[in-house]
Amino acid sequence: MIADGHAHVNPLRGLRARELAERFLRSGGWFIALVPVSPWDYGLDITNAEVAYRDVLRYHESACREVREAGLKVACIAGFHPADVDKLVDSGLRSSEVLNLGLKVLDYITSLCRSGRLDGIGEIGRQHYRTIADRVLVSELILEEAVLRAQELGCAVHLHLEDVGPETVSLTHRALSRLGIKPSPSTVFHHAKPSMVREALSLGYSVTVPGRAAVIAEAVKYGDGFMVESDFPGVELPRALRPWDLAAAEEEALRGAPDPERVLRRINLDAVVRAYGVEPP
Repeated sequence: MIADGHAHVNPLRGLRARELAERFLRSGGWFIALVPVSPWDYGLDITNAEVAYRDVLRYHESACREVREAGLKVACIAGFHPADVDKLVDSGLRSSEVLNLGLKVLDYITSLCRSGRLDGIGEIGRQHYRTIADRVLVSELILEEAVLRAQELGCAVHLHLEDVGPETVSLTHRALSRLGIKPSPSTVFHHAKPSMVREALSLGYSVTVPGRAAVIAEAVKYGDGFMVESDFPGVELPRALRPWDLAAAEEEALRGAPDPERVLRRINLDAVVRAYGVEPP
């Protein structure tokens, strides 16, 4: 049984949700954490950005429902990507306006989590590329508010961060601790470097690594309690991983390992249950 710890779905411009689910099921998939793409990736007009984000959430809820109906266990996650901050400022909004928008979107996401229509918040976090300082500050403020709300609701949160290694985990942990936020397996360090695995797990968080054989093989050196993700963009692109690629990548990564079945179980079952509390089939 294979789990995908973070994948995007874009039924308007990419694969239909049911097709994504059926292809993953055929490869042995049982669980997927689904995340939407940004409004412009759906082709939505952002003249009224708040309405556009509500439309994203409506499409995403529908996609998650289709994937569940096809037979997969789903964590339906939605957030305000840090790259959206840059895109919106570049479109003409002031940083303070983007912050207010992000917090309004977060208000709506929180209400959906509270009612059980969403399972978590994400991805939110900081830019992993060079950008302007005030944009990073906006992203950090949204991150902190999102994790506070996730702790209050007991829901999952996916963190998109700079990936400099263990320091990303330890410094983020210090920043969150100052706000009274306690480590939780429901807080997921998404798209992490293998070197971040041990630090994240030892502090009590969850972590996902990209589903490429070389990355998985390296990550196992730091512990086997991580999840694997495709980070599928919702549309098929030449170099993009897809959920149904993960089984072969994990098999290749663990070829020759002392007990590959145990590691596969830890990655695809135990780590998922720990982060999301779902029951495996």
